Order: sequence, then structure tokens, then C-alpha cells
Amino acid sequence: MITEQQYEILLQMAVQFVQIDKFNGIELEFGNIPAIIQKTITASGLSCDAETKNRLFTDLEYRFKIVHTKGQVIYDDYDTSLHSWYSNETTPSRYFWGRYRSYLMEHSNIDIKSINLLDETTLPNIMNCLGNPNDKLDEPRLKRGLIIGDVQSGKTSTYTGLICKAADAGYKVVILLAGITESLRQQTQERIDEGIVGYSVRKVGRRQVEGRVGVGLDNKELKVSSFTSCAHDFTGDCDKISTSLSAHKSLVLFVIKKNVSVLAKLLKWLKEHNLDPVQGCVDEPMLLIDDEADNASINTKKDETDPTKTNSLIRQICCLFKNSTYIGFTATPFANVFIDPDSEDAMKNADLFPENFIYILPTPSNYIGAKRIFYDDGDCYGNLRYISDIDEPDYLSEEFKESEKYDIEALNSGSFYFKHKKEWRGKLPKSLTDAVYCFYLANAVRDLRGDSAKPRSMLVNISRFVKVQNYIREYIEQIHNDFTNVLRFDFSDISAENKSLALYQRLEHLWDKHFSEIHDIAFERVISKDTLMAAVEKISIVVVNGNSASKLDYKSHPSLRVIAVGGLALSRGLTLEGLLISYFYRNTATFDVLMQMGRWFGYRPKYEDLFQIWTSKMSADWYAEIARATEELKGEIQSMFDQQLTPKFFGLKVRDDSEELQITAANKMRKSFNLMLQYSFYGNMYDTPYISPNVALNKENLDLIKEFTEVLIGGGNKLRFADIGKHDDSKIDDPCIGASRFFHNVPKQLIVNLLSKIKVSAVNPRFQVDNILSFITSPETEGVEQWDVVFEGGDSNVQYGIENLKNIKCSTRAIYESSHKVIQISSRRRILGMREGRFAINKDMQNQAEKACRQAWIAEGVSEKEAKSRDIPLRAYFKYLPNRNPVLIILLIHPKPVDAGKENEGKVITKFREELGDDQIVAFAIGVPGIKNEDNIKYYKANKIYYELNMADEPDETKDDDE
Repeated sequence: MITEQQYEILLQMAVQFVQIDKFNGIELEFGNIPAIIQKTITASGLSCDAETKNRLFTDLEYRFKIVHTKGQVIYDDYDTSLHSWYSNETTPSRYFWGRYRSYLMEHSNIDIKSINLLDETTLPNIMNCLGNPNDKLDEPRLKRGLIIGDVQSGKTSTYTGLICKAADAGYKVVILLAGITESLRQQTQERIDEGIVGYSVRKVGRRQVEGRVGVGLDNKELKVSSFTSCAHDFTGDCDKISTSLSAHKSLVLFVIKKNVSVLAKLLKWLKEHNLDPVQGCVDEPMLLIDDEADNASINTKKDETDPTKTNSLIRQICCLFKNSTYIGFTATPFANVFIDPDSEDAMKNADLFPENFIYILPTPSNYIGAKRIFYDDGDCYGNLRYISDIDEPDYLSEEFKESEKYDIEALNSGSFYFKHKKEWRGKLPKSLTDAVYCFYLANAVRDLRGDSAKPRSMLVNISRFVKVQNYIREYIEQIHNDFTNVLRFDFSDISAENKSLALYQRLEHLWDKHFSEIHDIAFERVISKDTLMAAVEKISIVVVNGNSASKLDYKSHPSLRVIAVGGLALSRGLTLEGLLISYFYRNTATFDVLMQMGRWFGYRPKYEDLFQIWTSKMSADWYAEIARATEELKGEIQSMFDQQLTPKFFGLKVRDDSEELQITAANKMRKSFNLMLQYSFYGNMYDTPYISPNVALNKENLDLIKEFTEVLIGGGNKLRFADIGKHDDSKIDDPCIGASRFFHNVPKQLIVNLLSKIKVSAVNPRFQVDNILSFITSPETEGVEQWDVVFEGGDSNVQYGIENLKNIKCSTRAIYESSHKVIQISSRRRILGMREGRFAINKDMQNQAEKACRQAWIAEGVSEKEAKSRDIPLRAYFKYLPNRNPVLIILLIHPKPVDAGKENEGKVITKFREELGDDQIVAFAIGVPGIKNEDNIKYYKANKIYYELNMADEPDETKDDDE
């Protein structure tokens, strides 16, 4: 085990090797870090274990902010001339960015490489998405975009830098919407004051303190007129200020809450003091940045012409300016995905759909996100602690309902649950005390590692009620007072003498249970009275809500150690510096709110092994679910980027597998569609009850079936009867018309070739061709090498028009126009009946499946008499016959004529009948034996564009009028 002093020497050596490489033109990349570490160890002559190597890796990764993903941008138009107006070299001024860059280099933890990446790549790319503030416009222009980052990943630094570059480029007005709480607005204003304004007006107690801060400490001229401050939002008599935007020589800045009264006041002031009466607009270039753009900005009204007031006011402010750009920043774009781009709002009133661009910010490799924590194989999975001492009641039980109705006092004094009253003051779980003690131990470790000057925090988010939060604070204060009293009066300076104390034994138990991976600091050093006292005596316990920002004053107290109890204010943007322990027990069940509550995401330099997340198993499972959905969403975006699709084609689907967990609030998903995709096909049969109204696609399928039949006949495949109990397979030339026929042992590759060419409507939820092909061709899929191909016969008077299959009659089915504007076969939305499962198997196999099915029913509690009387379902002939061949069924369907009195079936189906003529409809089904007990279905919510592109079929092509 190397000493701490030896480790620091190793780290400095590694940094020097990186700097030498950089001098020689070699940039440090993620994959090169192990080589640097090995080079360092060899040069040092020290023997290093895996833990030391991992620590070196983490420190180098953090110090040099290694980025292993690149920013991606989707434009409304990929003409490069439209996205090249900005460059660092041609910008007339670098006043704002130059000062901010210097501030970052001198006063932040961001390394020079990351600052350069921001300066030279990320921010210029975003700037080129914006409208040029110097354009001379004949009519008003509003550009709208969305920037997607990660929770707690540094979005504030990004948009602060963006404001600097925008101001240098000529933007006159910047409006920053900083969340919905005053605490968050104040926190954001403080950062903007430090990075842009250079001057701060703050309240400290009852006093108002003001002076230069951040970039203003260079004592150069201040070129910002800030209409808001840490002390005041744009409230009170702000709209009575007798001045105008044009009266100010440089940047005019507003940092305001996303609040109806504040927005209305700003809109009123802009109109009364700045509107050009001739042009009918404000002729100053304006940039509006909407932080947490998925929160309180989305139009959630059913009637699209009467949107929510917040949404309406934001749009009105944007449209007031002649040259404006709206940018939404969010880490949880789920609500934004479901904005309707074609709504009447969007067309008439410029809704906030990101029509012009969507930019994905790069993710540094040292960022700790959901998949690193909540995936079973995540490298931070060991940091999870499950809260197992809260036994939730059955909320649907009569007992609970009665207690809630009649025994309120007993319920309020009882154990803590998800559902509790506003005045609850009952019994909190023992695990909360354990988590607080772990916070004490983690503080001591950080002090011993030399980080005593760094801020520390613990998050307790278990109730949204302010009275309960105050009660929890009182409870933790008592824990803290009891702990420090025992430490001060009962602990001896000689640690060995404390081993009989209950507190010592409890701390030792927690250390062994929760800090077993800490090897650089021994427990004997942590348990020292002086070490523990120094670690905990300065900790304050505070409630953080909408009006308590002053209690987290990192500016005045850079080494602040705090246990923060709260709810909403801890769920949106508020940063807890040095977060070590999170105790989270909430049943909020939407993707976006849960992710925003994840204040533990972010960067944990030198304490990745210390931070802990205490939560319920259910919440942890939800976070894993969200992580998977988010990764798929990013994959969809990556695919769009690769194809250079525009935001108008931002067709996305979001995983929606959990019945309890919602993607976002229901009122933000009015333009969403249910989508169910089948990914595994063992033990059942799947069909195509929906047909594209594009008759040309049906014609292509007919031609493919004819070619496929020729291949089968030409390959020597023997034609057999498929109907069990009706025909003797030996009588191949039986002239009976109407019977189904099948080809036995058809090679898989022929099936793959056919499926890869046919055109099947994507509205069919369980017959997605891509998914079927992935399943069939996967090396892990068993039993699909040889297939039976059935051409199903029916009861119509129309025969198959295919050579060698002319004796087969087509099926007759009614057809309907579905809600998806496609053709639906039969009212049941299934083309299969009861018999298709028995195709291509003999009588013995049929009996075997039926017997197994009835035995399964009896095992489930069904009486033997009832089991015998039940009809055997179609899937039984696959589920209970693992050794049969998979089956492809091809149906040629003759649609039933229009029923008398129903001549007006609808335009889609009427047109389809006319153009179909005498052709048959082609439908398909596949059945796979039950080799494995899998029914792998993934559920999604799709936005309107995805629906139109993938779930609704394209209309027929039409001729031009002059043809």
C-alpha cells in the first residue's frame, strides 16, 4: 500500500507526462490513460495495486476533463452557408468571453482543455445555430432550438459562455428563465453576476451587500445593465423604470423566474417602453434562454389555442422582438419530445417546438450518470444503499382506507410512508440515522484525504410538505446534537478506550458494512475523537425550499457543510456542492421529475468511492428503467444526426415499459401514441391485421410471393396439405379446392430473404419486420433453421392467382378503416382463427399440445371438467411443441363486398377498394415453437412525428394536375 505522499508524487508525474505529450502535439484521450499510468508507475519504481491505478485514472480523467462523446446537432437545413455566420476570428469583440475565460481558468475546477473545447468547438457550433444578430430583416424572425445535456453536468457554464459569445457577436438583450423557485433563480443570478455582469447585489440577513465579483474584479469597465439581482427579481415597480433598451450601450440582461406575474410584468415593460410603433416590434436582437425547458414551459392545455399562461407569455415575449432566438436547455427532454410541431399554436403563435435545431452537449467520461449507478454492471452500483426498513402498507386495502378515514391521529404518529399527511410527525426510519452517521464518516475520510476546505452536503428528500420537512430537520438536529454530545463528553482521546461505547460500535458496524472499499484510510484514523469532531462540528441542518437560498450561501461560506432537507427546490437545478450522501424516498413516478431529483448525478472528484445513495429498491429500479429509456432516446437522436434529418422529422419513441412509471406528466403528452414492439417471438404466433392503404405496396408483396413460390418449387420442396384431419398428406394431387398447402423444411435463409423485401405496415404492433429479422438471424435464437411455409386456403370463390397454387381458394374477410388511417382486416384486429396453430403438424403433435395445455390449466386451479371443455388457444400449438418447425403463413385475402347500407365507408377504404381491383390483399403470420419461455415485448410512447413517419403509412402518390 503506497502512502498518500507517494500517491501525490505519482499523480504529479502522470500530469507531467501528459503535459510533455501535449507539448509534442499529442492530446490525452480516454483510451490512452492506462498507458500514461503504466508509464508513470514504471518510472517511479513503486508497486501499485489496482485501487491506486483506478484512483490515478479517475484523477487524470477529472483533471483533464476527458470527453468521449461529441456534440451533435440536427438542423432544419443542412446548407452549411446558413450555419457559418459565426467564428471566433471574425467576432468584433471578445470582451465578455475573454473575461469569462480568464475567470474560468483562475477560479474554477475546469481545466484548460475543457475551456478550449468550450471556446473553440461547442460554443461556436451552438452560435451557428442561432440567428445572426446583425442581419437586416424585412420581417420578424424567431429561431427556436433545444439543447440537451445531462443532469448536473455543467449546463450553467455552457449557457453562461454562450451568453458571453452572443453578447460579443451583437446580441443586445438576453433573457434567462432560471427555473420556477426563487432559490434557484438566486443561485443562477449569482453565477451570471460572477461570469458576465461582474457586480452583485445580495441580501445578507437584513442587510443589502453590493460590489464587484467574479469577472468584475479586474476593475475594467462594466458593460452590462442587469435589471435583476440576487436581491430582486423583475418584480415590484421594475416595470415602472423610465428607460428603454436603446438607451443602454451594451448588453441588457434579465434573470427571472418562470413565473406568470414576473413574465407578465416584463412583457408589459417591453411593450410600453421599447415597442417601435411603426414596425410593431422591438428592433433589438434578443436571445432567450429557457433553463429546465421541460418544466413550466410546455403547453399543457387541451385547447391548443388557449395554452398555459407561462407558455403563452414566453411566446409573446419572443414574438415581440424583430430578431429573436429561443433556446431551451434541459437534461430531461421527454416532455419536449411530445410537443406537436404542427399544432395551430405552432403555426399561428410560434409555439416552443425546437423547429430550427436540436443540439446534444458532449458528456465527459468522468460524469457519473444513471447507468453508472443503477445498472447492475455499473462501476458505481456499489454506492447504492437500499432503504429496507419502511414497510409500505397496502393502500388499496380496506384496513388502510378505514385508518385513513377514521384514525388520522394514529396515522400521523405512526411510521413514515410515501403517503403521509401535511402535519405528519411520526416515527422516522432507523436507516435515516444510519445515513446521517455515514455522512459523518465520509466527512472524516475527506478531511484525512486533505480536502478539509471543500464544501460537503447531504441531501434528504423524502417529503414535499414544508411542515414535514421542518419536522425532519428537527429530528436530524436531535441526532446531530446527541452525536456531538457523546463525542464531546463520552469519547476518550485514546480510541481503544471507546470500543465499549454503543456509538463506537455502531460506527464500526456502519464502516464495515458501507465503507469496505475504502483502503487508503484506516477506520482507526477515522474514529479518532479529534478527527470526528473536526468533521462534524461545523455541519448545519437546513430546510431548502423556495425561499431559503441564503441558507446555502457557498459564496460567503466556501467550506459549507450542510444537511439539506427539502423537496421541490432540491428537484430542479439547485446544486448541492460536494454531495456525499443522498437519502431519497419519494414515489414521484415520472422520468423527468425523478431524473431532476437526482442531485447525486455529476462529478465526484476524489470521492467517487465515498458517495452513497440511500433509496428504495423500487426507486432504484425506476432509475435503471429511465437510464435504459434515455440511452435508447439518445440512440434515436444519434441515428437522426447520422441521417441528417431535421427537427421537423424528430420522430422519437421513448421506452414505456413500467405500469407505475410514467415518462412525464400526462398533460405534457397529449400528442403521444402508444407503441408496442415485439422483440422475442418464442411460443406464439404473430400476424398482420393492418394493411397499408398504398395499393402499390400490396402489389409488390403479391409479386414477391409469386417469385418466392417459384423458388420453393424450383428447389424441389414438396407441397403438402396443411389442414389437419381433412386430407391425407400422401395424396399430394388431391384436387380438393380450398385446402391450405405447405412446404416442409424450407431453409431459414429463404425466409430471411422474403421478409427483408416485403412491405408490412408499421402499425402492426407485434409484426415489426426489423425486429423479426433481428430475432431470426440472432446467433442466440434456437430452432429456426428449417421452416414450414403455409399458403392458407379459405372460403371465397376466388382462387389463388399463383402458378402451382391455383387450387387454393382465398380467404374472405371484412375490411375497415382504422383510426390510424390504414386498412384493418376484420373487426377483431386479428387475421388468425383457431386452426392456424395446427397447420403443418401431425395428429400426435396436436394431441400432445392440447394435453399439455389442459394440464397447465389444471395446475393453475381450473377443474378437469372445465379444462376439457375449453377451446385450445392458438399459441398452445407453439408453446407446448418446442420441437416443431417455425411457420410462415401467407394469406391471400379477398375483401368482402361493401355491406348494403354502408356504401360510404370512408375515403381511405373507398379509394383502396377501387385501386385494389381484382387483386388480393396479402397478409402474413409467423409462429415460433416454445423453445424458450420468452415473451419479450417493449412498450413505447411515440411522438406525433414518429407516428406519421413509422406508424401511419404514406398515402398513395398522386399525379400532377397537368399530367
